[in-house]
Amino acid sequence: MGVAMGSIDLAVEPDFRLGPWLVRPSLGMASRDGAEVKLEPRVLQTLIVLVRAEGRTVSRAELMRTAWGLEVGDDAIGRCIGRLRAVLAIDGVIGFETIPKIGYRLNVAGQAADTVVEEPAAVAAAPAPARRSAPYLWAGLSLLLTLSIAGTALLLNRPGDAPPVAQVTPVTTDPGQEVQPAISPGGGQIAYASDRAGQGFDIWVQSLSGGTPVRLTDDPAHDLSPVWSPDGGRIAFVRVPSSGPCQLLVRPVPSGPERLVGGCTTFREVKPAWADNDRLIFADKASAAEPARLWTVALSGADAGTPVPLTSPPAGINGDGDPAVSPDGKRLAFMRHRAVGVSDVIVRDLTTGAEMQVTQDERKLHGLEWSGDGRWLYTSSSRAGDFGLWRVDPEAKAPPLRIAPGLNQLGRIGAGGDRVAAEVRTNRSTLLRLLPDGGTEPVVPPSNRLDWDPDVSRQGAVAFASDRSGMFEIWVADPGQVPSPVTQFAGPFTQSPRWAPDGRRLALVSVVDGSPGLFILDRGSGRLRRVAAEPGAEDRAPAWSRDGQRLYFASNRLDGWRIWITRPPYEQAMPITEAGWRVARESADGRWLYMARDGEDGLWRQPADGGQVEKVADLPNAYDNESWVVGPDGVYLIDRPGNGQARIMLLPSDGGPLRAVADLPDALYKSSLTLDPDGRLIIGKYLGTLVDIVDVRMGPP
Repeated sequence: MGVAMGSIDLAVEPDFRLGPWLVRPSLGMASRDGAEVKLEPRVLQTLIVLVRAEGRTVSRAELMRTAWGLEVGDDAIGRCIGRLRAVLAIDGVIGFETIPKIGYRLNVAGQAADTVVEEPAAVAAAPAPARRSAPYLWAGLSLLLTLSIAGTALLLNRPGDAPPVAQVTPVTTDPGQEVQPAISPGGGQIAYASDRAGQGFDIWVQSLSGGTPVRLTDDPAHDLSPVWSPDGGRIAFVRVPSSGPCQLLVRPVPSGPERLVGGCTTFREVKPAWADNDRLIFADKASAAEPARLWTVALSGADAGTPVPLTSPPAGINGDGDPAVSPDGKRLAFMRHRAVGVSDVIVRDLTTGAEMQVTQDERKLHGLEWSGDGRWLYTSSSRAGDFGLWRVDPEAKAPPLRIAPGLNQLGRIGAGGDRVAAEVRTNRSTLLRLLPDGGTEPVVPPSNRLDWDPDVSRQGAVAFASDRSGMFEIWVADPGQVPSPVTQFAGPFTQSPRWAPDGRRLALVSVVDGSPGLFILDRGSGRLRRVAAEPGAEDRAPAWSRDGQRLYFASNRLDGWRIWITRPPYEQAMPITEAGWRVARESADGRWLYMARDGEDGLWRQPADGGQVEKVADLPNAYDNESWVVGPDGVYLIDRPGNGQARIMLLPSDGGPLRAVADLPDALYKSSLTLDPDGRLIIGKYLGTLVDIVDVRMGPP
């Protein structure tokens, strides 16, 4: 059953002393001896519950009720306790005791279980945070570009180390997009992909000390993901043809003919890495049914062009990607993607094949590279909510260190010498209602962030996913009211809000215990409950039955993706299809269950109470398998004929053929069409992505 929402609001919690540590909940950190360590919101809330207990044992149920506000597994609580032990209990002064099968207890040496919470006046007041400028402008980024940003985590077991200072300056400021930077081995040049020439993305090279960018490729297809060879004389990159999987090419720098050296089997775009001067590493799937793994391909010799598998990810996850080889060529770092928005960093010894997981965030990662001396890894991570730049110890002996905050979202990165190049991006979209005269009107007040994945209740309340707060949460705008967030997951990728017919219950998807799980929010009581939890499973695509008594969803909790249903009290679920299905929604009259398959174009239906499955349309594309909605007139789907354009098609409920009902320029990926109570379509419209590259120089404090 559900439990009451957590009662700990970190923004108003006073600072307090805990042994040698000063804990500052409102800033999300603890400090000691002049150094600071970032603590995730759930970890801080768990700590505060233990402190308030004044030495008594706190049960798991109490932790869930007070700190989490929702039902979670023991693994989630265990990870929080493990994080507290790793950071605060390094010298034996503070202890976090596990009482088997009961709970946890806090011990502080020299304090009789009565840790004193300081009054706010006893601690120097922190400066008020600057207001974030809504539009993405370089002028609005001046704070990021002019401040020296000190690292924010205590380094453990590294005598003499001190958090570095990051000096941030722009590399590109063009109106186009400059993405996927790569710094040369010597640290003097940068390669990146840019659409500044107006015909798609090409590879460009420029000096980091200034000068004119030089165009390296000129092809109608997109050229992406450049990476320098260890000797600095060549660049490998990926070409994305108009159809089919991607190609791997190599070209000398500064000039010379390009050469095709390999290709993908299923992936359209990948990030390659050089294993050495004659081999590349890249991610790919041998088939759509298995997880992605890393492969090597030789550039010369008898086996040239033939992919050889390198990693073996466990079944049931998205797989491995984003390889990065250490400067000495001995270690491979890569991301293991458990699900969309759930990744961690793995380091592999290329001699022995031994692998070690060096982060435990289970959050979204955008980039991964080695420092020039091979001592650190850099990644853009949402481990603190926003996408800041973090430094990771490849030996996992020190906690991740925050180098720069995500004042704007940081994306793919490159590293070399004492510097990191990073994408700084802002994605913008808005929610629009299509009007009968062909026009549109805003559904909610527009923002300069990403608003998407809408759903409208029968009572007119609009729920949608947005990063207006700097991280993805679910927002709701009741009729005549401005939007406000209704979740506080503080970092995990949260999406897919779906209203029950009564307008009180809202199903949604977020990440807890390392996998996307299904939740139900009760608007009246504020209760948020985990639905039919299955540790390690990934749940997606919630949809309510017409009467609100069943909740459909897709899950891989058995072999392959199936459609499941759960009923009140939502503690158990049962499959209703064989493997291979990713989305299911009832028809407006409740007679049919429409379904989309995993990785396959088309729409199917079967009687809602079971029966023969029949294919009824060749849309949606597998890319848009959640971008359709069922209404009284039939099923509305998205068709993408090409050139970035799209249109809305209607499959009539009376059995008529597909017909176009509206043009849909700049439709979002997974637009999640929805209908308002009057039957008018609501869409997510893409407004553009602004991307430039910044140079982050690491220096002494």
